[in-house]
Parts: sequence; structure tokens; C-alpha cells
Amino acid sequence: MLDCYRSNVGRILTFVVTLLLFSIGTSPLSLEDVSSIRHSEDQILSAPLVTWNVGDSWVYDIELDAVLLVEDSPDLAGSSLDLLYGDATITVAAATLHNVSGQLIPSYRLDIDAYATGAGRFPEPNTGIFASGELLVNYQEVRWVRMSDLAVISRVQSLDLDFDAFGIWTTGIADFDHEHHYFPPQEVNDFPMIVNESWNSVFVHTEIWTGSGGPVQISEDVVETEEVIVYKVAEIGPSPATYPGCEESYRVWWNNTNGDLLEDRWWCPSIAFDVYWWTDDIALEGVDAKFWLTDYIPIVSAEVGVEIETAVSPLNQMINVTVTGPEGESGTLWHHATMYNFTLEDGHVTLSVQVGNRMDDTPTSIDWATHGIIACVNVQSASMVCGGSTLTLEGSAIGALLRQDAIQRAPLVLDIGHENAQRLGLSFRF
Repeated sequence: MLDCYRSNVGRILTFVVTLLLFSIGTSPLSLEDVSSIRHSEDQILSAPLVTWNVGDSWVYDIELDAVLLVEDSPDLAGSSLDLLYGDATITVAAATLHNVSGQLIPSYRLDIDAYATGAGRFPEPNTGIFASGELLVNYQEVRWVRMSDLAVISRVQSLDLDFDAFGIWTTGIADFDHEHHYFPPQEVNDFPMIVNESWNSVFVHTEIWTGSGGPVQISEDVVETEEVIVYKVAEIGPSPATYPGCEESYRVWWNNTNGDLLEDRWWCPSIAFDVYWWTDDIALEGVDAKFWLTDYIPIVSAEVGVEIETAVSPLNQMINVTVTGPEGESGTLWHHATMYNFTLEDGHVTLSVQVGNRMDDTPTSIDWATHGIIACVNVQSASMVCGGSTLTLEGSAIGALLRQDAIQRAPLVLDIGHENAQRLGLSFRF
């Protein structure tokens, strides 16, 4: 029922936003401009889909702000806490097939390990006597990510908080797991990303807690919430984290439908990940966090390439997709859950792929969908080697005209679209 509702809403809003685009007075484009538009579109600065290798890792300096957590807890009345500082490492632990809504599709498992400390003053649990010392934070997360668009499928956060009164005594404050499932997967980057692009993600967020939340009451029940997040590529430029090759990073804002900023992320194509981000809630409903990249360690591996005959296609067409990689290797190509087996004779193979007419979870007035096409070798191992490209489907013959026109007019209509997103709370992208 939810899928049907979302599909109808997407089609209605496609029409509404199209009217908005053409109601703003600039010179209309003609069908004769299609070929030149396609050429000029290739020159637009954009961030394409990336693929990772098992073992790739990113190291960050981190800052955690849990002051409000302490101030708002009756159990910690009179306590104080400074900012917490430490480091975090994100590692691609596996590239394998993962069950997503009953279908096995190529996915990554990311392992996140973080540790931070900060000075504080807390009561000893038995006597109530206050002592100064350090809060010790151990944070681990296992995250599953869909390979075709890096959408987040699920996460399991593990948080352990202890207080060390400078060696006199150590007490546990919180120790729990927080499990998240997203249906459909949460599309936090809409590849290829272009400045001023905006999209919404509507998903059911299922949460499960186990363990002790300490000063924060955690639910004993499974909680399901339908959430709407509004994303926008706000600018391209240097992020707060200075890292070589990331001078042209893509700043992506996450907002709720009230306009509150939830996350501020800077995607850097040259390191294939975020070079910096801030979140208003990394854990315990109110712990702000900042991450600055300090090191990127890619793993050298065999390369698999995916070249699509045309990056933009009408619905229900057959297109050629060329896969390159190690000579003689066999593998599989995925377009959604449809699989095409291949063998790389002389290091390449060309497959004829039916693009279909499937709308994605972020429909738009200027294209019908953007879908990643993924090809992998060593498919039966936990260290598949994959490549990918994004295919854009147009809902009509004038899709290219609409796209180019909308890109030119995007700064004018972003505010209108954002206002409608807040008012309607529905899923659309423009």
C-alpha cells in the first residue's frame, strides 16, 4: 500500500514541479536543441558513482558534544562534561551479496571503530560523592550499503560509556546496541550529484535497542517511524577539513521537513567518501559529532569497469553495457535484481541490457529514475571486485530538454520546491 501511494505521489509531483519549471519566464527550449543539450550536459561538473575495494579505509579526527546529554539527565544532576576528542576509522570489511527485501544484491559492509575521551565530573554510583576524571567512549558500527547507489540498508551501533575517576574507580554509564533498518534503503547521495540538486528520501525506519542506555531511557519495544529527509547539494568547494584533492567537495545538507539541519556532509570524489561531516545525533538522541578526514588508505586491486552506451535513456530501451576487467574472469552484472552472467574474453565483454521503466525512490520532474548498474567478478567470495555506472531514465522524449532547463533554473525553483516539500511532506526530487 505504501509503495502504491508513493508511486502515485511521485507521478503527481512530477507534473506539479514540471509546471513550476516552465512557469518561470525564460526562453523556451526547442526539440532541435536535444543533441546540443546532451553534449553540454556532459560538461556539467558532477560527482559520479564510486566503487570501493575490500580493505579501503578512512581515518578521521572526531569531536563529540554530549554536554546536553549530561545536563538533561536527572540521574547525572550536578555532573559536568567537556567536549570529547578522539579518532575513528571506517573500513570496507566486505563486498558481497546481501539480502535486501528478499533479493540478493551487491552490497558493502562497513566497519566503523571510534574512541574518544573528555574531562568530566560525575557522582560515584554507591556514595554519590562527585569526582573528576575522564569519560571514555567506545563506539562501533556495522553498516550495510547498497552498491548501486551507496544507499544505507541497515546499521547496528554499539556504544560503551565508562567513567574513569583518574584510576580511583571506574564505573559504567551506558552499554547498548542500537539497530536501524531502512525500507527502502536511505539514499543519502543521489549520483551523479550536481550542485543545486535536491531530493527527498521517504522510508520506514525500524529501530531496536538492547542493553542499558544509562542516563538515557531506551525503548524496550521495536519502533517503526516513517521519515522524510530533504537533501540538497548546496555548493562545491573546500570543506572544513583540509585534505589534498578535496578542494572541490560536494556539500550535502540533510534537513527534516521542518527545515531543521540534521547533517552537514562534504562528499569528496577523489577519496570516494565524505571528507568532513557534522551530525546533530550520532547516538543517545542528542550527541553531536564532527569528523575531519586525516588519512585515506585505498587498497590496490584488480579493476572492473562499467561503460554504459548512453548515460541517459528513454524507458524500455535496450542498451549496450561494456564490462572490462581481468582477462578470462567470469562474473555477473546487476541492473536492479536482474542478472547477466559474462566472461571477460580479452578483458572485456559487451552485454545488451533492458533498461525497463522502474521509477526509483526519488522520482523527479526532469528524469524518471537514476539506477546504478554494477558488474562484479569473484562473486562467490566476501571480497568481490566490482565496478559501476549510473543510468538515468527519462520519462519522455523531452526529458533531456527538461533536465538542462531545470539545471539552469534550479536556483530559482529550489525555494519553491523546498516550501512544497515541507508543506506536503511527500517524496520528490528536482
